[in-house]
Amino acid sequence: MDAIGNPGAGRPVLDIEGMRERLGDDDELVAEIIRLYLDDAPLRLESMASAIRARDSARLGAEAHTLKGSASALSAQRVVDAALALELSAKTDDFGLAEQRFAALTAEAERLAAALHAFQAERS
Repeated sequence: MDAIGNPGAGRPVLDIEGMRERLGDDDELVAEIIRLYLDDAPLRLESMASAIRARDSARLGAEAHTLKGSASALSAQRVVDAALALELSAKTDDFGLAEQRFAALTAEAERLAAALHAFQAERS
C-alpha cells in the first residue's frame, strides 16, 4: 500500500512511499519518527487549544509550525497544509479563523494518527 487516506479528499492522509523515501527507507527510523509524532502531536494540539483560549498568537504560531515540521517528516501533506493555514492565521491575530483552522487541523491530525496506527499494525 503506497498511501493511506480519505479517497474523496484528494491527497492521502499519509504518503507511505514518500515517508520511507524521506527517512532513507530505514525501518527503525520510520518507527521512531512515528512514535515521536504520536507522542508529541496531542501535546501540541492541546497547547494550541490553550493558546487560542489565551489569545496567544505567538505560541499558537510556534506550536502550529512545530507540528507542521513533524508532519512533513512523515509526508503527511494534509496535516502540513492545515498546520500552515493555522500558523498563518496566528500571524494575523484572527482568532475566529484560527478556531476554524484549529478544528480542521485537529481532524486531519486524528486521521493521520489513525493512518499511522494502521501502518504500524500492518508492519507487526
